[in-house]
Amino acid sequence: MLASLTGCSFIAGDLADDEVEEIPTALLASDIGITDAYAEKAVTGFTYYLAVGVDLDHDELTDSELASILQIIVDENDLPTDDIELGVEGADGEDIDVESTMERLVPGVVVTSLYGEVRITMDGARDIIDAVGSDS
Repeated sequence: MLASLTGCSFIAGDLADDEVEEIPTALLASDIGITDAYAEKAVTGFTYYLAVGVDLDHDELTDSELASILQIIVDENDLPTDDIELGVEGADGEDIDVESTMERLVPGVVVTSLYGEVRITMDGARDIIDAVGSDS
């Protein structure tokens, strides 16, 4: 399983330290070939985001698989977050270059990228989903 992407957890009330169970459950139930997944609420400074990690049973991520993963995250997210931090690992245990795929589909969509994890906005995720949908 991927290492945690979060720097620290939310501190306040019902936002404290919860794993987001609906997203991994939906990802694992998909036909994308996901062997493990997690989602956590996280915060960096004053920015709240949803950290999602996915392990695949294969070593390359297609545009449609990326769009499907993002669609599940958008559909299942009920948190007041504007950003998604996503990391995808192949069956070989190596990080998959999600940033290049995202940037090819929607130039400028990546907010930050560090050590295989890519941060985009929820709107950016929807833009990628739309871009892939319009290519089909």
